Amino acid sequence: MLNYEVDPAILAPYIPAGTTLDLWQGKALVSLVGFLFLNTRLLGIPVPYHRNFEEVNLRFYVKQGTRRGVCFIKEIVPRWSIAYLARKLYNEKYVSTSMRHRIEHAENWISVDYEWKWQDRWQKLGA
Repeated sequence: MLNYEVDPAILAPYIPAGTTLDLWQGKALVSLVGFLFLNTRLLGIPVPYHRNFEEVNLRFYVKQGTRRGVCFIKEIVPRWSIAYLARKLYNEKYVSTSMRHRIEHAENWISVDYEWKWQDRWQKLGA
């Protein structure tokens, strides 16, 4: 997860009605998050070739009264069928493109990279 500060005006078009930005120390933050879905099921049923996959998403944070939430600007997955179903069933902002990841463990550290191809160039989130 990578967090960074942005001008709140950039997020204004994405803020759902009835919510406000959830600021951290007075700053609007967005997060770029990479993770793996493992053993995924649709309505409790495993779908062949769609159980394990990467996702990278760009998100920001809102609140409604004392309740906090997450708003997604873009969600990237490697399979068009996953993106299609998420858009149609959940009205999520999914897109699909080629993706890959690498997780390397050593005795005292871990290295993680998530990559996605966008406009014919590989993009990378790593730690």
